[in-house]
Amino acid sequence: MMNNYLTEELMEIEQFEECGDAERFKIKDLDSSNWVFRKLKAIDESNNEIKELAKKEIERIKGWEKKKLEATEGSKNFFEGLLIEYYVNQRKLDEKFKLSTPYGKVSSRKQQPQWNYEDDKTIEWLEKNNNKLIRIKKEVNKAELKKLYTIHKGNVVTKDGEIIEGITIENRADTISIKITE
Repeated sequence: MMNNYLTEELMEIEQFEECGDAERFKIKDLDSSNWVFRKLKAIDESNNEIKELAKKEIERIKGWEKKKLEATEGSKNFFEGLLIEYYVNQRKLDEKFKLSTPYGKVSSRKQQPQWNYEDDKTIEWLEKNNNKLIRIKKEVNKAELKKLYTIHKGNVVTKDGEIIEGITIENRADTISIKITE
């Protein structure tokens, strides 16, 4: 729960916004900067309380949802089992049997066999018998490349000044971050 000091800060923000001072306000010195930081800290505390409350409610609702879904899972499995049993028995009598009602249908689809690989053993065998079926993945080791080469006049170059093709340099603006102290 927020302390009285932060509550007062939030009330001050509301008054500030209501009287229209927010549109005219500018930071002029260290004192006004500090005033803004106090307001940001109060807003952060308020947001943290809101998030914590929402998190508790979400957890409570998810717990309720899980309990309700678990309660119906047994019935669902039972009824699906009845449909599957009936469908399988009818398919034994007639390969082309289809089960379809206004409330649902049961169907089946032939599947291709699944291949399960032990990659190490398969690669070892293919290296001896058919290495054309082995793929080798090539990729740039970017961390080592940055250590080895330098940027000169917007290009990445070797020690001899040769430009490395395929690399462009993009200068980016500085980032500005605001951190509110605890």
